[in-house]
Amino acid sequence: MTSARLVTTSAAHAHKKPTFIAALIALVVAIVLLPACSTVSVDKQASAKTISAQRGNIVTDNKLSSDTASTLLSAGLNEQACMQYFDLCLEQLTDSMLNEHYRPALAIFSELHYAKARELAKSQECRDALARPPLDPYYANASLTDSQAETQQNNTSRCLIGYQGRLFDAIKFSYTYLFYDSLAHDFEGAESGKSRTRQQNRIPSDIDIQTQDIYNAASNDVITQLYKSADNSHKLMGDTKISYLPTTTELNNDNKATIANRTPRQGKSTDQINVMTMQVDDYNLNVYLPNENNYLQNANKQSSALADLVSTYELRLTGLNSISKRPGLGISLVASLDDRYTTTIRQLLVSTLSGRLSKETTSSKDDNETSARIYPTGHLLMTGLIKPAGDSVLDVLSSEQLDIHLYNPYRSENINILGDDYPLAANFSAGYGLWLAENQLDGVGYLNLLTRQQEASLPKLFMLEPYDPDKRVIVMIHGLASSPATWVNLTNDIFNDDKLRDNYQVWQIFYPTNLPILENRYQIQKLLKATYQQTDPNGQNRASKNSVIISHSMGAIIARMMLSDDNLTQNLDALDDQNMLSSNRQQIDAKLKREFGQAELGKRFELETLPQVDTAVFLSAPFRGTDYADRWFIRALRRVIYLPISLVKTVTDNLAMIATQGDLAQNPLGALYLQNGASQLSDKSSFIQLTKNININDRITYHSIIANNDADITKGLAQMQPNGAKIDLSQALPEDDNITVDTASVNLAADISTLANKPLVASVIVNEDISQALTARLSDGIVPYSSAHLDGAASETVISGGHSIQANPQTILTLRRILHQQLKQ
Repeated sequence: MTSARLVTTSAAHAHKKPTFIAALIALVVAIVLLPACSTVSVDKQASAKTISAQRGNIVTDNKLSSDTASTLLSAGLNEQACMQYFDLCLEQLTDSMLNEHYRPALAIFSELHYAKARELAKSQECRDALARPPLDPYYANASLTDSQAETQQNNTSRCLIGYQGRLFDAIKFSYTYLFYDSLAHDFEGAESGKSRTRQQNRIPSDIDIQTQDIYNAASNDVITQLYKSADNSHKLMGDTKISYLPTTTELNNDNKATIANRTPRQGKSTDQINVMTMQVDDYNLNVYLPNENNYLQNANKQSSALADLVSTYELRLTGLNSISKRPGLGISLVASLDDRYTTTIRQLLVSTLSGRLSKETTSSKDDNETSARIYPTGHLLMTGLIKPAGDSVLDVLSSEQLDIHLYNPYRSENINILGDDYPLAANFSAGYGLWLAENQLDGVGYLNLLTRQQEASLPKLFMLEPYDPDKRVIVMIHGLASSPATWVNLTNDIFNDDKLRDNYQVWQIFYPTNLPILENRYQIQKLLKATYQQTDPNGQNRASKNSVIISHSMGAIIARMMLSDDNLTQNLDALDDQNMLSSNRQQIDAKLKREFGQAELGKRFELETLPQVDTAVFLSAPFRGTDYADRWFIRALRRVIYLPISLVKTVTDNLAMIATQGDLAQNPLGALYLQNGASQLSDKSSFIQLTKNININDRITYHSIIANNDADITKGLAQMQPNGAKIDLSQALPEDDNITVDTASVNLAADISTLANKPLVASVIVNEDISQALTARLSDGIVPYSSAHLDGAASETVISGGHSIQANPQTILTLRRILHQQLKQ
C-alpha cells in the first residue's frame, strides 16, 4: 500500500513538473517583454545636464533641440529620413500640427531649415565651391574633363541654391518667431482683433533663446559668405549678380558715379545708406552701411578697402582679462582694412638689415611726415542684422527681399524693428584683440632699443576706434622698452565700462625709447598736435577738450613736459660742473648753449602745454631719476642701446662738429642729445638735472600712482591713513593660515594693525601728512617715492607691487575712478 502510494505520488509530481517549468518560463518572458510596452523609468542626474539638454539645439550642440526632436517623433518622422526627403518631411510635419501657425511651430521650422543648411554645407557638392584650382595637373589633382566639370558645376549649383534657400528660410522663420507679437496676424485661423498685439513683461523661454541663436547663426553665415562672394574669392553663395549703388552724385574721371565718399552724406552718422544690391537665385539682398566715410569707402567696388570680414563667432580671444560685450540683437563682426598699419619683428629686422647692407639712408614717408604716422583704426567693428521685408506673418514668410544692415556699434546702441527699439549686440574687445594679435608690439619695442638703425623710428599714434567728435580722448604713453601692449588690461576695462566707453576714445602712442627723451617729447607732442588739427581743425569738438594723458615711467616724464610752459634753455647753466672747467670745456659749453638756443634745436627745450589736455595720471614716474639706471647690469645694458645713426649725424652736424663725438657725449650739455633714453633716467644724468623741477600748468589736474614693493611699509601707510586703504583679496589664503580677524567685517581704522600678514594691503590713498621716515624707504624696486612724488597732486595712491603696476587691478580701478570723477566735473 505504501509502495503503491509512493509510486502514485511520484507519478503525480512527475506529471506536474513540466507544467511548473512552462509557467516559470512564461513569467520570465513576460517580465522581459514588459518594458517594450512601458519604457518609463526615473533616474537622478545632475541638474546641469538637465538644463543643458533643455537649452541645447542645432547651433550649440550640433543636434536638434529636445522640442524639435519630440515634435518629429510625435509626427512619426525619423530625423535622418527627414533630412533626406526634406520638403516631404516639412509637408507631413505641417499636416501633423493641429495649429500650423502657432508660434512654437515657427521655431521648429527655423531649426529644421538651419539643420538642413548645415548638412548641405558639409556635402561634397557644396564643398566643391570652395575647392582650389588643381596644384598638379598630372597627378591626383588633375583637371576634370569638360563633361566632368559641367556635371560637377551643375551639382554644385543645385546644392548651393538649396543651401542658401535653407539659410534664408531659417532667417525668415526665426525672425517671424522673434517678432511674432509685432507682426500682423494675417494667416487663416488668426483671432480677429489680435493683429499686432504685443505681449508685455513676458519672461524669455528656452525656445526664445534657441531661436535667437538660429537667427544669429544663419545671419552670420549669410553676411560673411556674401562678403566672400562679392570679393570673388569664394562662391559659397552661388552665382550672384551684384549692383553697386552710388552714395553721392559726384562723377569720377569716367563720368560714373562714385561709391566711396571722402565725407559722409548729409544726415546723421547713424543713418543707414543703401550701397549695394545682390541677386541670389530668386532673392534680392540689399546691403546698408553706416553714414560714415570710414565705412562707406568699403562700398567702392574699384578700390575696396575691406580686406577681411570676420565674425566674432569665429574668434577665440585669449590674453584679455575680460571680453567687453553688449548683449542684444545682431552679429558682431570685425572688418579689417587692407591699408592698415602693422608692425612686426620681421619687418624691423629686414629694415635694419637693409640699412646695414646699403650705405644710403633709406628715408620713408612714414618717418618724415607727421601726418603719415597717425593711424586710424585698421579694424572696424560692425554689427550685422538681416530684416526680411514685410510687416505681417505671411508677408515675411513669403518674402524674397532681405535687407542686410551693418551698424557701427559705437554709435548705434539700439535699432528699430517694426516700431519697437531693441538693443544692438556688440563685441568691443574683438577689434582691439585682432590689432594686438597681428602687431608684435612688445618685441618691436625691445628691438628698437637694441638694433642699430639708419633711421630713427619716430613715434606713432594709433586710434583704437573710428574718431568720434563727441568723445573725450585718452592718450596712453608707455615706458622704457615697452609698447602699447602694456595697456591691454586697462584699455579692455575701459571698453567694458559702459560709462567710460560711451564718453572716451583711446589713442595710444608707440615711440622708440632709445631716442633722447627731449627728442621723444618733441616728436610726440608734434604728433598729438597734428592729430588734433587733422581731426578737428577748428577745435570745436568735444574730443578736442578735456583730454586725459595716462603715462607710465619714462612716458610719465614725457607727459609732464607736455603739460609745462617752462623754457629749459634758461636752466642750462645748472648743468655746469662745480669744479673748475678747462678752457676747452668752457669753449664747448658756450658753443652748445648758443646752438641749443637756435630755432631747430631750441624747439626741443621750449615746453608748451597741450591745450586739449586738462587731466593727467602719472604711474611709477622717475621725475628725479633713479640710481637703478647706474647699477652694473643696467650700465651693461645701456652700452648696447643704440641711437639711430641719422640722429647722431644730424645733431653733430648741427653742432658744427665742435668736438669729437666722444667728447661731446661726455659733456653735460652734449649728453642731452647723445645719450640714449635709458641712460637719461639716471638721477645723475644731465637730462634729470635739467627737468626735475619743471612746473605743471596750473589748469592741469594731475594724479600720481606710485608702486611700493615692501608690504610692511604699505601696511604702515594703511595704519596711518586707514580710510584710504584697500585690502588685497585678489588671492585666496592658504588653508593652514589662521586669520584671527573677521575680514568680512574689518574696521580698517581700528583693526588694520591686528591683521595677519595676509590679506595684504592692496593700495592706500595718501595725503601730505605721511612721515618722511616712512616714505624714505618706500620704493617700487626701481623708482623711489621721493622721485615719483609730486607736490600739488589731486590724489596720490600707493599700490602694493613692483614698478610695472599698469596692469595691476588696483591701478586700473584707481584710473577708472579718476576718469569717472573727471566726467562728473
